[in-house]
Amino acid sequence: MRKVKMTFESLYALSGAMNELSNDLHMRYLEIDSLLESIETSHAWIGSDESSYYQLLKEKYMTALNQVNRTLDDYSTYLEKSCQAKECLENDMASKDISVY
Repeated sequence: MRKVKMTFESLYALSGAMNELSNDLHMRYLEIDSLLESIETSHAWIGSDESSYYQLLKEKYMTALNQVNRTLDDYSTYLEKSCQAKECLENDMASKDISVY
C-alpha cells in the first residue's frame, strides 16, 4: 500500500487554490445574480409563472451556489489555519531537548 505524504507547501498550495476557486465562484455568482436581475426587470418573459420562476431560481439555485462558495472558502481557511498550527507545533517540538531514560 502506498503512503500519502503531505508537506506544508502542498497544503498551503491547496488552500490557495481552493481560495482562488472560491473567489472565482463568487464572481460568477455575482454575474449570474446580476443577469437574473436584469432579465427580471426587463420583463422579457411575461406570464403567470414569470415571478415564481425567478423566485425559484433565486431560492434554490442561487442559495445552493452561495452555500458551495461558503463551504469552499471555509475549507480553504481551515486548511491554512490547521497547517499553520501544525507547523508551529513541529517547530516548537524541534526546538525542545527531549531525553529518554
